[in-house]
Amino acid sequence: MNIFEPNDFTGEEPQSPGLFLKVSLDHAKGQIWRTLLVPANAHLGWIHAVIQVSMGWTNSHLHQFTFKDKTFSDPSFDLYDPMTIDERKCTLDKLLTKPGDSIRYEYDFGDSWQHTLSLTQTGITPLPELATCLDGAMACPPEDCGGIQGYRDLLKAMKKPESKGAIEFTEWLGYTYDPSHFDRDAVNRSLEKLPWPSVSEAELRRAIRGRLKRKTKRIKS
Repeated sequence: MNIFEPNDFTGEEPQSPGLFLKVSLDHAKGQIWRTLLVPANAHLGWIHAVIQVSMGWTNSHLHQFTFKDKTFSDPSFDLYDPMTIDERKCTLDKLLTKPGDSIRYEYDFGDSWQHTLSLTQTGITPLPELATCLDGAMACPPEDCGGIQGYRDLLKAMKKPESKGAIEFTEWLGYTYDPSHFDRDAVNRSLEKLPWPSVSEAELRRAIRGRLKRKTKRIKS
């Protein structure tokens, strides 16, 4: 799979406006992040699916985007506030117009995983219906581990793999968690499964399920 850089797009390839983003998990000391190239006209509902797949989440909880004083989310949520804007009605290029602009994304209102999506560069993409992961680091925390503090406690316990805490966590999780794991090629294979311009819940589940199957296979091998 070709991985693109901002100045790679010259010649006769079909081209479309693209945005280079950095997605970072807040309060994780900058260690968990992804850089992405996405179509500039992608709506926030589609970007939600891209974040879930690229970061490694399982779309098991509610989410919302915030930009300045506006909130965007999925109107089908039971907790949907009528003042919240339908995320499918706002495209990313209407919010992020110049490098340095950013938008917040919260996943799981219990554990409250806060992310910052920063625009690093505007450019062009030869893949106007696809998101591409360019780089990244670290695995996202396990779902339902107790937020950032629970994640920090987990990392502390895993420094001693034979400790009671590490063993109990592994038994609860059902697999061996490797916080340093990041597989860009695997992320991109999953991103390719996301339809354009919108992704249904079932389609997102299929993309995530394929990633989870690969993870299980990797752990067993």
